[in-house]
Amino acid sequence: MSEATAPLLEVNGIEVIYNHVILVLKGVSLTVPEGGIVALLGGNGAGKTTTLRAVSNLLAGERGEVSKGQIRLRGERIERLSPSALVQRGVVQVMEGRHCFAHLSIEENLLAGAYTRSDRGEVAANLEKVYRYFPRLKTRRTSQAAYTSGGEQQMCAIGRALMASPRLVLLDEPSMGLAPQIVEEVFSIVKDLNDKEGVTFLLAEQNTGMALRFADYGYILENGRVVMDGTAASLAGNQDVKEFYLGMGDAQRKSFRDVKSYRRRKRWLA
Repeated sequence: MSEATAPLLEVNGIEVIYNHVILVLKGVSLTVPEGGIVALLGGNGAGKTTTLRAVSNLLAGERGEVSKGQIRLRGERIERLSPSALVQRGVVQVMEGRHCFAHLSIEENLLAGAYTRSDRGEVAANLEKVYRYFPRLKTRRTSQAAYTSGGEQQMCAIGRALMASPRLVLLDEPSMGLAPQIVEEVFSIVKDLNDKEGVTFLLAEQNTGMALRFADYGYILENGRVVMDGTAASLAGNQDVKEFYLGMGDAQRKSFRDVKSYRRRKRWLA
């Protein structure tokens, strides 16, 4: 990640507590450059979703809060802003599990994402853009979302986020529950949106191999801490990442922390 690139998002040493007691994130820091794709990697329970919800300020619904640290969007402190205020500033989250409005049609779901937009021309243009990137949604636009496939619902959820003209999309586990060919299609569209529309993505993903193929930079979380970061290419080529996250080594080892050599590294959080 180039130092000359001014970050769109800066997360500096945040801690997140649930129910005023449970410490989930422990000093997480990361940066997301304008126009980049940054991946949050790690197993279930590592803190990926909580990190995204801290940025979008969706923690309150689960009795969580950022208790320490700062989150900045182009230099502005945002950790105390409401989710609706963040959408106005272009930060939109696509939740894990898609969360489409089951009783609405695909097109009605998409239009729901434009509730902050008052310019009808912009809304119409965004709808056509979504249909251009997701032609399957145009074909199914009158279908009730409950009767569409998991892949179509994921596309609908991403398309709904695009209707808000976002600068930063927080994408949570886009591959979850999808067939491999659909995962490939979804990630390819994300890459196209990044390349052609300049949409910035911060995505949380357990499918490390897929994420590193499409991301520019990655952070590996474990037990609420960042334990490794680097360019996607350097992480994909790292022997330890291959072993623990890409299934190319000793299957009996379940955690980086099981390896004593890591505990001797100053940057490693034992």
